[in-house]
Amino acid sequence: MKKTQIFIPEGIYHLNDYQGLQPQFPSGCFILDKTIPGCGATTMFLSNDIPTILCSPRLELMHCKANAPEFIGKVHEFRKFGDSSSPVIDLINSTKAYIGRCNSPFSTQTEKILVSYDSFKHVAQALAENKMLDRFRIVVDEAQTLFTDASFKGDVEIEFLENLRQSNQVTFLSATPYIEEYLDQMDYFKVLPYIELVWPASSIHPANIEKKPYYRKSPKATATQIIQDYLYKGCFKDKIYNGQIVYSNESVFYINDVGLIISIIKENNLTPENTNIICAVNDDNIRRLKCMGFDIGHAPKNGEQHKTFTFVTKCAFEGVDFYSPCAYTYIFSNINRDNLALDISLDLPQIMGRQRRGDNPFKYDATFFFKETMDFSDDKHRDFLDTISEKKKVSVGLINTYNNCNEVSVRHSLGDKYRTSQKIDKFSKDYVAVIDDKANRTQRVVFNELAMFNEIRAWDIQKSQYINGCQVMRSVDDATMSITEDKVLESFLLAFNGTFEDKMRMYCEFLLANPAYKEILEWLPQIPLEIKTYYNSIGQDNLRAMSYKEASIIQHFGYADLQDSIKAAANTMFTKGQFYTLKQTKEMVQSIYDNYGIAKKAKATDLEELLDCSVSKQTVDGRRENGYVIL
Repeated sequence: MKKTQIFIPEGIYHLNDYQGLQPQFPSGCFILDKTIPGCGATTMFLSNDIPTILCSPRLELMHCKANAPEFIGKVHEFRKFGDSSSPVIDLINSTKAYIGRCNSPFSTQTEKILVSYDSFKHVAQALAENKMLDRFRIVVDEAQTLFTDASFKGDVEIEFLENLRQSNQVTFLSATPYIEEYLDQMDYFKVLPYIELVWPASSIHPANIEKKPYYRKSPKATATQIIQDYLYKGCFKDKIYNGQIVYSNESVFYINDVGLIISIIKENNLTPENTNIICAVNDDNIRRLKCMGFDIGHAPKNGEQHKTFTFVTKCAFEGVDFYSPCAYTYIFSNINRDNLALDISLDLPQIMGRQRRGDNPFKYDATFFFKETMDFSDDKHRDFLDTISEKKKVSVGLINTYNNCNEVSVRHSLGDKYRTSQKIDKFSKDYVAVIDDKANRTQRVVFNELAMFNEIRAWDIQKSQYINGCQVMRSVDDATMSITEDKVLESFLLAFNGTFEDKMRMYCEFLLANPAYKEILEWLPQIPLEIKTYYNSIGQDNLRAMSYKEASIIQHFGYADLQDSIKAAANTMFTKGQFYTLKQTKEMVQSIYDNYGIAKKAKATDLEELLDCSVSKQTVDGRRENGYVIL
């Protein structure tokens, strides 16, 4: 694979602003590694004067692009809408009519067609029949999903690649590209030029990702804690930004499990009025959500109202833009030992590039939750490679069994069984894929190397994502732009991640070595508010003496110093005249302690120190319960 670097000049934040870029691209097929999400590469291809077919892995991505103000009425979507049962031929004819309008003597419009990976074959067929396919550049947007999706729908990806061979003008576009080591082992990709965009430091912003284990080892309990904290505090996060304390009262939860999302919504009594669910559009998801009174949602346009709680699955967020003025991001890892490639942690750079408004103080901030049991030791790596080797061996055996079977009916039956297994196991046991050979009107059983290499890549990337940070595209109007061009500070911010203890130590050690940066760090949004508060209140020497341990710092910070605030919080949370069981009382007081970072285990009797209340006993759900009535 031949790799070429293109250096982006200083002051460029969106690719459309660099007029000399596109002439540097090869004329044929190539891979374009834009390196950083959010730089406007898709917009560039939809805005130029070259007929373009933009192939999208997600319907939501198509919806966002087609409904962006600059593209409304200028692009054509090849897709069914709502409950439409329009046959494919009608969609093909609609596409032909659109191309005809663009090529009329009275039109100055360049053809721009949006289509999903699995429907590209129909568009290619329509254009090939009229010998027009070669006029179009085909842009495979979010090309990394060719590999990541191969873990659960490999037949679609393989068929898509086969159809792409009809064209000699294909651009594979991604900000999270496949590792060259693996591309070089694949016949289709190893011969393609690889173009890497190199951005100046002034165009890149480090993401501030706080990494935490799940609360009570449960994703549901963790999400519930976040939601209940918000309902109590009225905000998700607060921080110092441009010298002012700012608050986030909107959130986006990246959770790759519709069932878990439904469970969280039921647990916390969320409603369609305050909650948006963006997930794959399929009959099962539509049915499950309608049972709760929800519909599958979309990302609001710039300027539209965002809901308090937005839940997004992996099948919906690639390329989707959010324009919230204050949303905070929560990322839930769903590591699966049988298939590492399904974990959402692989997509951290993609996720961190989804918030597009530069005036959102929390644009670069997120909390990433993971299981404490993650083990990336050398022994585990050897076990992992042994598993890959065994799956390869099993796959070859299954494919040989199919190919060596001379009885047509038996071969067909085997193919059906392999296809069923593929849908259930999602390549956790082998890499056998069944695809339809439409040209010969038969089926083929093939080795899904996309799924295999993605699983191998997942180990490497996942280990890195759990340990290291990531970077995103800086906004033009980013308030910290000129400051973070400082190389010393840029280096510190890139390294600023890990546990609370890690970040507290790094903050102290950096200021010990660079005291002149104190004022700058005070208002930089990448540094959590509590880190700066503890530093200012306790002092560097005391923090070092406590080995930067969070529990010791919280205890030193003082429960007594927060008594007035705790009482005020209890007065807000508990309603006068209402009865609370002992269990409810304990949980509510504990949430107050947790909100203020107090290392104290709550007891129901603690309420007596906070509010005027009386011991009582009342019937709740048919049972007599001990508790308190607020006076």
